[in-house]
Amino acid sequence: MAIAENTRTSLVSPSSSALDFHLSELEEECARFVALMGALRSTWDSERRDVIEGDLYASLHHLKYHVQPALKEWDRLTDKLPDDDEGHLTD
Repeated sequence: MAIAENTRTSLVSPSSSALDFHLSELEEECARFVALMGALRSTWDSERRDVIEGDLYASLHHLKYHVQPALKEWDRLTDKLPDDDEGHLTD
């Protein structure tokens, strides 16, 4: 019996490896952020809440760290696209 290889597939096909990297990091960090929010909402222990709030703060910074270069790379890629008017004859 062959072991099926589990490959990650995405509906989004980034145009560059840099964009792919930052989008993957954002995807992971968003999942972590949502989990932390759920933990925060279900915790009444003040010490545990302090730890979770610290983790949320770090998560926000991690998101910010990957959003900026992802946007920059996305802009770079879209700037390379032809304008809507290119290739069309004008009257």
